[in-house]
Amino acid sequence: MPNDKTNPTVFGAGARLVKPYSNRGNNTLGISGIDLMRKINDGLAQKATSDQIKEVRYKITQNCEEIIEQGARIRPLIVDGKQLGWVRGLHISERKLLSRWIFDTNDFIKAVLSVCTTFKPDEVEDFSGIETRRLVQLVTKMSEFDLSLYPYLSAYTSTSSSENLWYSRGTQLASYENREIKFPDGQIMKILTPPDHARLWATLCNYREASKLRLDANFNALLIIQPWAGKNADPVRNELKAAQRSMQVDSSEPWEQVIRIDREINLEDGWGHSMQDDSREGLQREMRGMIEGTDKHEKLMERFYQQQKEAAEARKREFDTMLERRGGPGVFTESMKILTDAEVKQREQNLKKGRPLPPAVAEREVFESPGKKIQRYR
Repeated sequence: MPNDKTNPTVFGAGARLVKPYSNRGNNTLGISGIDLMRKINDGLAQKATSDQIKEVRYKITQNCEEIIEQGARIRPLIVDGKQLGWVRGLHISERKLLSRWIFDTNDFIKAVLSVCTTFKPDEVEDFSGIETRRLVQLVTKMSEFDLSLYPYLSAYTSTSSSENLWYSRGTQLASYENREIKFPDGQIMKILTPPDHARLWATLCNYREASKLRLDANFNALLIIQPWAGKNADPVRNELKAAQRSMQVDSSEPWEQVIRIDREINLEDGWGHSMQDDSREGLQREMRGMIEGTDKHEKLMERFYQQQKEAAEARKREFDTMLERRGGPGVFTESMKILTDAEVKQREQNLKKGRPLPPAVAEREVFESPGKKIQRYR
């Protein structure tokens, strides 16, 4: 049954799409699929070149057209150079449907393999445990690569392939049940429900058509108000022209927004790259830097601790200086003295004569710490 020699074409639109352009290590693999938005938000991705965009657009278009028009990306199941049947990924809608009908795990696996391959239920029951496991792994991997097409559907709707499918068959590609696909060798595969890609694609196509109508209406309104607005209408015209360029068929602008490649990271820059290179060589490189003292992360942490220590010492010096200005630790209180009339007159006379006044005596009350009290009463 399936092994490592299975036809590699089952991996369709996967991580290998932009790999030829960035194959400089494990940390520079091209981005595709579900990880796209996460890497863009984290700042780990950069824009691709025009050649990379063309290559990715061509292969993505092929796979999107296949899964929408045919209902699944079906590939021949080849083992040791011999074709045993056909295999495809499991749609999310099919998984939900089968999970409502079947509760036993073994029966569920049997139903999944019967749906996603051309093998009959009796043939699936005759598989060994290893054969079943490998076939399930293959179906799971194909399902994951089908899911990796989701981020590109918005850009795919701007292609001529999508336009031809939409105007020729429309929503029929997203509304059917139990479709049967016949292969040249006479075998038959059933698709229970349309893929979620087709439903999302139909929704995006409807939005695109509505956007075209709104764009035409805005251009008509601009032509009407332009004689009165004059040059004030130029910014609006520029925005409408930019939107019109993005709505053109086979425009590269939508693809530039979704295709990214990983930034190149120099593994020999002195920093630890355990996330980018988790191999044995990467671990040895990181450990060698820590032992030799050349690891920049360790130096950064040492400098950080030193800064924290210096900042604490500076705050302590400021506190000690403030205490010295106040005359030492403790709580200071001032008392109010009420003078008699004679004392007030005498004070006024002294001020007129320029005599210095006696300094006010500060009453200081020193509080003992709890520790000193305990030591005193031992």
